[in-house]
Amino acid sequence: MQLGTDSRSHELQDELNQAEQAIVKFEARFGMSLADLEKAGLPTNASFETHDAYIEWQSWEIRRTDLQKRLTTLQALELGHGG
Repeated sequence: MQLGTDSRSHELQDELNQAEQAIVKFEARFGMSLADLEKAGLPTNASFETHDAYIEWQSWEIRRTDLQKRLTTLQALELGHGG
């Protein structure tokens, strides 16, 4: 059991790192966090590419949140089984 959860934990961490790298790129591109962009809104004259990037950015944020929750749960299981 331990080997399986440890392996899965590493996989999830790798996926989380990938999501975070993608999010950093979007934050650099837009010069703000997704939360700030959503408060400000996209410009009315935003291009298709900007809308597409925004949708992709949202999906990475959702993925990151999901991965963080899954990792937390998995780590709690690992601790519960003696680490």
